Amino acid sequence: MNSDAFMEYAFIVMVALIGIEIFVSYIKGKQYYRLNVLIADVSTGVIFALIGVVILLGALYVYDQVERNFSLSTLGYNFFPLESPFRFSPSFSVNWKALGAWSFAVVFADFIYYWFHRHCHEINLFWATHVTHHSTQEMNLSVAFRGNGLQRIFEYIYFLSMAVLGIPWPMFLLSHRILKVYQFVVHTRFVGKLGFLEEFMVTPSNHRVHHGIQPKYIDRNHGGIFIVWDRMFGSFEWEAEEPIYGLTKPVNSFNPITVNLHVFKDMFFQILKCKSLGDVLKTVFGPPGWKPTYLITPADAAPEPNKVVKYDPKPPMGVMIYVALQAAVLMAVGLVIWKVAKINLEKDMVTLGILSIVIVFSLFSIDRTMEMKRWSRRTEVVRNVLFILAFVAALFYSNIPNIEIFAIPLIGLSFVSLVWIVIKRKTFFDLSNISNTWY
Repeated sequence: MNSDAFMEYAFIVMVALIGIEIFVSYIKGKQYYRLNVLIADVSTGVIFALIGVVILLGALYVYDQVERNFSLSTLGYNFFPLESPFRFSPSFSVNWKALGAWSFAVVFADFIYYWFHRHCHEINLFWATHVTHHSTQEMNLSVAFRGNGLQRIFEYIYFLSMAVLGIPWPMFLLSHRILKVYQFVVHTRFVGKLGFLEEFMVTPSNHRVHHGIQPKYIDRNHGGIFIVWDRMFGSFEWEAEEPIYGLTKPVNSFNPITVNLHVFKDMFFQILKCKSLGDVLKTVFGPPGWKPTYLITPADAAPEPNKVVKYDPKPPMGVMIYVALQAAVLMAVGLVIWKVAKINLEKDMVTLGILSIVIVFSLFSIDRTMEMKRWSRRTEVVRNVLFILAFVAALFYSNIPNIEIFAIPLIGLSFVSLVWIVIKRKTFFDLSNISNTWY
């Protein structure tokens, strides 16, 4: 199957499952979803997708070059035929060599992912890209969308080992996407333990452990599809009591820029204070949270897990309605840009880049409005002006086909939003007296 087609069908199913989980949560009175966290999760996911387009194209180019020039296939060892393992016409048959190749590719991809994922919890530089996924204090299907695009740069380096074995890039890409889709379904609290599957598969139960901040749960259960790697290499833990989700030191922000970059910021300022090259290297490549003794302060102590309070700013209902509507539009636009970018990146890279920047700034603005941050009304004015200018420019100068279909309605919506903000400037969006911080 074409991996792009696979992901398109999978994405539809993912969105449907999130909708079902939200509905069931509401019916059963479970507070598994909060609107502000859902918006933050999907905002981060949109940014992840936009950044991921460029990273994926570059990664596949490097992968293909390695596979063509430095792999076992260049020595005449072709173990991975790029053929379908099943034939349905004129009669059903199994291509056992192809089935073996595809099965090995999926299992090996999961083995590589285990080690990359484990290193993300053991090496601070990698953790800086992975912490985004763990920064939410909830556990539901939308958490699977919460990722940092920069993580893929390091992740794809690990997967070059598949290229060295001579696995063609389409086989790698589909195997990797199967891995990611499987990981989506284990981010839920509705599914309990699954009997014998707990012994060898990653299940919702043992993946919940991975997100727990209790001491016995930290840095456990790194597998993507198979939990056997954790069992083999000593990183497995059973789920006993319900995990407390999030970070040992919560980031307390829905701002996608802060959530993506806060560990990088901490690393940078710690490096400036280091007194030796060794301390600098340990800051970057040592375990997350490491500090030289002369920089440790009482503030570095993590609170007890059961004393962590969920970050939950509560703006006026009108603000949340505004944010929810704007977020829905922005996420739809972001996904459209992501889809178009995969096809037209070379044709109109400048326009796609500008629109992507506007989307990222827009998600930043609405999330800080949702958090009642200082100047949020001003950034919303800037955001809507930028939206109007960006899509007017795209409408007249872009080479993207059929852009007017969504550009014209968005220009109108942004204009109406801008007028509304100006009219309500002294009541609806006057939030500066609630929070004095801008970040």
